[in-house]
Amino acid sequence: MNREKLNSNFLLLLTSTIWGFGFVAQEMGSAHLGPNAFNAARYSIGAVCLLAILAAWHRGRSLEGFRSCDWVKASLSAGLFLFFGSLLQQAGIGDESTGPGKAGFITGLYVVIVPLLGLGLGHRTNLQTWVGVVLATVGLWLLSFKQADARWAIGHGDLLVFFGAFCWAGHVLVIDRFTNRVSSLHLAIGQVTVCAGLSWVVAGFAEQMELTKFQDAFLPALYLGVMSIAIAFTLQIIGQRKAHPTHAAIILAMEAVVGVFAGWLILHEQLTQRELTGCLLMFCGMVLSQVPIRLIRLGLTRRANNGPPA
Repeated sequence: MNREKLNSNFLLLLTSTIWGFGFVAQEMGSAHLGPNAFNAARYSIGAVCLLAILAAWHRGRSLEGFRSCDWVKASLSAGLFLFFGSLLQQAGIGDESTGPGKAGFITGLYVVIVPLLGLGLGHRTNLQTWVGVVLATVGLWLLSFKQADARWAIGHGDLLVFFGAFCWAGHVLVIDRFTNRVSSLHLAIGQVTVCAGLSWVVAGFAEQMELTKFQDAFLPALYLGVMSIAIAFTLQIIGQRKAHPTHAAIILAMEAVVGVFAGWLILHEQLTQRELTGCLLMFCGMVLSQVPIRLIRLGLTRRANNGPPA
């Protein structure tokens, strides 16, 4: 691996680490604000930071990307999916049954949901993806389903985050549709602004908007707005320019693993052996759905040629 790809992989690993610790910040924010109010705060901060990055990056040409119809369509559609995905995720994390570690892995299911939704758009799905879906489903059952009153049930928070994973999958498909039509940074600003605006509107009608509560939640919102939205997104753009797509997908999936570690380190979240086994199966399913079959075959061929490891 050359130095450029190594540096790119490091930037992507840093991105997934920032996002992983972001689940802890969401849990901390949920203690002070409702899901819409907290999302409104963090996405507003993120939008301001992204505008600053755009002004520094493009300088005199920063307004050009906002003038196309494709940018408006992409921003509205992606922002809508971002709003619902963030709302369900934040509401789920705020539930007692769901911590940052569990939320990270359940959210990561969007990786295997994307090809399933793609079937409705005429995309083909191979056997490898179906195996990944099975592993992720079994892992979800081990992680989230508990026996209560002689029956198995999933926790309310886990269920909200699970439905949110479908929104994140839809968001990925929207981004994929418009990725070659608009600037990535302009689209990021557009979707974040739409999400922030919708969150402010819903919070104004459905949640308490007290200044003291915003002050209490300011630091978690600041971390998410500056680090998770602005800095991590920028690092992702730079990192994916030179990184191998498969390596990038696997490294970014580490976000869920970091979420478990961050929850244990900061919030002292403990997962049972059953839940950890579920996390492992879900991670294997997510990775398997991203690694091309030809790379798996190549790895098996090399192992056969080289013999067993010493």
